[in-house]
Amino acid sequence: MARDPVCNMIVEDTPYFVDVENKRYFFCSQGCLEAFQHSREKYLSNYVFDLIIVGGGPAALTAGVYASIFRLDTLLIAQSLGGQAVDSTKIKNYMGFDFITGPELKEKFQNQLLHKNYIAHQIATVNKVTRSNSYLSVYLDNGKIYRARALIIATGMSRNHLNVPGEEKFQRRGVCYSVVQDAPLFAGQDVVVAGGGNSATQAVTELSTTCRKVYVVSLTPLTADTEEILKIMQLPKVEIFEKHQIEEIGGTDRVEFVRIKSIDHQTVRQLDVSGIFVEIGFYPNSGLVAGLVELNERGEIKIGPDCSTTHPGIFAAGDVTDAFGKRIIIASGEGAKAAIAVRKYLNQLKMKEKNGASISDSPAPENREK
Repeated sequence: MARDPVCNMIVEDTPYFVDVENKRYFFCSQGCLEAFQHSREKYLSNYVFDLIIVGGGPAALTAGVYASIFRLDTLLIAQSLGGQAVDSTKIKNYMGFDFITGPELKEKFQNQLLHKNYIAHQIATVNKVTRSNSYLSVYLDNGKIYRARALIIATGMSRNHLNVPGEEKFQRRGVCYSVVQDAPLFAGQDVVVAGGGNSATQAVTELSTTCRKVYVVSLTPLTADTEEILKIMQLPKVEIFEKHQIEEIGGTDRVEFVRIKSIDHQTVRQLDVSGIFVEIGFYPNSGLVAGLVELNERGEIKIGPDCSTTHPGIFAAGDVTDAFGKRIIIASGEGAKAAIAVRKYLNQLKMKEKNGASISDSPAPENREK
């Protein structure tokens, strides 16, 4: 196992490597190997890309593929490639697949981006985005700074936490946020799933195949798709507590119980379990551009029909925006749309620059409500 010296991705069992001065370097793709061999100037801090994409989920990766097709000089920066899709046990009705798992879809995303439609990429965390002169500057946690003429924010959402006593204490000791990774640890045991949406019901379905008992605790009546609700209601191992809240997660060294309270009757009950899976939704990761673009009351980035924001040159796509529908297939479509819009924006910007216009005179977002 090693790190790609170009993009910082962890790689193993890769056919892409080169020996330099008695040292072997491994790469995630042929594209990164060639970039290393040619020492491209774009990895210097004073280089200006056409486009920087921030994010690694379906919206970001689809935008990257389209940017590659359009021959835009692009850098994609992400903490990992795959986004929330990798945490999904079941993805249904994604075009081309009646059913596919999150890890399988992630692998297909990576293959298309890294091998079929290669673009430059960095595995890192973005700390800050600023406007400097005529360009947007992106600051990474490793100290690097990259600049671009346009930016697509596709940072998705992060999981909400319960914020109850014991949740932090028992992290990785019974408090879980990923069924894909942690379900096998609780085979033959009793667990709680907190939440009532699609992610919660899918977690219940998965856990019921190996766990002895699965309790569902939802603050509201279940909000998942009717098909998913009916499915878990028919499972003999499942017991549902609607309109209940988690009061406490307790134990000694690991989770041993979860205390819940009825909202209507204020009665308290203790569930003796070995783990709890928190599936209570997400919040948008919009903080990077909160001071540059307009957000709605939920913290989502407000976008026009062309994925443009209120700041010239900044576009946004996927779950971080106020676009209707938080679905993988919708996020992918929004990513493609954002890349198309960026191409148009850059073409218009070049025309204006030829005529001596400044960045402040750049194209306005299309059809934005005043």
